[in-house]
Amino acid sequence: MKKIFFVAFYIFSFYLGNIFAVGDSYTQIQRDFIIGDINTKEKIIINAAGTDKREFIPVYLEALNFIEDHYEIFENNEQFLKIGTMAIHKLGILNEKKALKDIRYLFSAVDNDELKIVCLNALVSLIEKDADFIAYLNTKYEEGLSDLIQGKIFNIGLLIAYSNGLGKFADASSFDLLFKTLFYPVDESLKEAVTKALKNIFFDYSVEILKRMNQKDIQYIKTLYALSKENKQISNQKLGEISEAVLTFAIENLEQNPEEAKILILETLPVLSDLKWNRASKNINSFFYTAQTAWQASAFSTADLIKIINCMGNMGTLETAQNLSIFLGVLNSQTEKTSQYNEELVLSLIKAIGKLGSKTAFDYLLFVEYLSYSETIKVQARKAIEELKW
Repeated sequence: MKKIFFVAFYIFSFYLGNIFAVGDSYTQIQRDFIIGDINTKEKIIINAAGTDKREFIPVYLEALNFIEDHYEIFENNEQFLKIGTMAIHKLGILNEKKALKDIRYLFSAVDNDELKIVCLNALVSLIEKDADFIAYLNTKYEEGLSDLIQGKIFNIGLLIAYSNGLGKFADASSFDLLFKTLFYPVDESLKEAVTKALKNIFFDYSVEILKRMNQKDIQYIKTLYALSKENKQISNQKLGEISEAVLTFAIENLEQNPEEAKILILETLPVLSDLKWNRASKNINSFFYTAQTAWQASAFSTADLIKIINCMGNMGTLETAQNLSIFLGVLNSQTEKTSQYNEELVLSLIKAIGKLGSKTAFDYLLFVEYLSYSETIKVQARKAIEELKW
């Protein structure tokens, strides 16, 4: 019994000793960092940064103090900057709030862009939504963008870091500021970062689009619409309303700006189709007539015409079913006279008619059987007849 007790006591003592030894080792590392030269400091930070252990936080804080106290002396020293960037990066990842004040000071005080970017990234992790800090970032971003546009030397990486930070905070005050970036001839990497940030920010796109319609600014509407489609905070109902408004705007601008308006119309169709937004049926049918005429004159591609037809197949309205049936009649007549047809177009048309299920298409579908269409088309026509609602 005494032997068992002795063994248990020995194991416990060994375990306890290891705990204190581990604790002492981290304390010793901290001491070694404080008294070590810059080479020693660099090695310690590199080794610590290779782990996610919070026990190294005191070392990172010592490194932060070292950078703050000696920046004016070593600001161009590569080892010095490496120590700073690695320590600040880890403090941000580990969400060490004690470092917030010093990192914020360094961010505003240092000139080195790399260190500034690391400070900013850490601050974005450490700071909860703060109106004053967001306003500060807005100002810094606007100043940086202005310098960039004017041809002044400015680190694009710093602007991207500002953009990422504003996207994380997702405050409405940043929307216009970021959005205007997309219209300037700036680096694509910045535009990508801005687009990503804008997707996070809640914004009433419908109000802005309606406001801009009177200004006939089709490029602005196109860019705004592209963002609205990717913004996950917008409900399907709101997206349907926005897409319908954009479609109306684009159709109204077909004469003034035909190519851009056509592109914008085609961009709304997949959204309206997925949402089965039949409130847009009238406008889609109107554009279908325009597109048919242009297609007959070889001024509108078959691929784009199919996009319209596919959308119409999801509208579920009698008007749409009638218009598609009439177009099948037109294609049937052409095929009867020339034996020439586009298989993909005819198949898409018949599939759309089948989805709509209107009995007005019966005669046109039946006539397919007697023409020189492929067997694939004839099989699809039979399926469509079976789907008709009587």
